Amino acid sequence: MTIENRRQLENTRVKLQELEQVYTNTREGPALSEHVRELTLRSLKRRINKFKEEIIRFESRTRASALKE
Repeated sequence: MTIENRRQLENTRVKLQELEQVYTNTREGPALSEHVRELTLRSLKRRINKFKEEIIRFESRTRASALKE
């Protein structure tokens, strides 16, 4: 996934916020299986980190482009 424009950036930020809320709810809520909870938390954390990296990459590219102009 690569963010190409501001609209995608905003959508990614919304998704990131939603995932962070799911992560918090999963971590703090009851679990039927501790093993499943841990696997779910790991998966969510990977996705959260990926979204954060994409946001940073996009912001870096846009700053670099602005400095060139």
